[in-house]
Amino acid sequence: MYPMENIKVFERILEQNGTIVSEYFFRSNLEKYKFVQRNRIISGLSKKIIVVEAGEQSGSLITADFALEQGKDVYAIPRKYKFKKL
Repeated sequence: MYPMENIKVFERILEQNGTIVSEYFFRSNLEKYKFVQRNRIISGLSKKIIVVEAGEQSGSLITADFALEQGKDVYAIPRKYKFKKL
């Protein structure tokens, strides 16, 4: 669970019969490489990936790379595009 402040979200998902997907046990140690593996799962479960804004070595681009390897559609929104606040 990261960050730990999300524990209430985690609990609410389970209370509503939702699913939490992970390759690791609930209390396993947090390590940087696990975030990359998580992104592989995210791309694997997704039909399409939309990258809104990403740095050169960001998790978003790692996820996009996995999606491309998996034959998924990947879209990017140009930085100059302005979003309206809802």
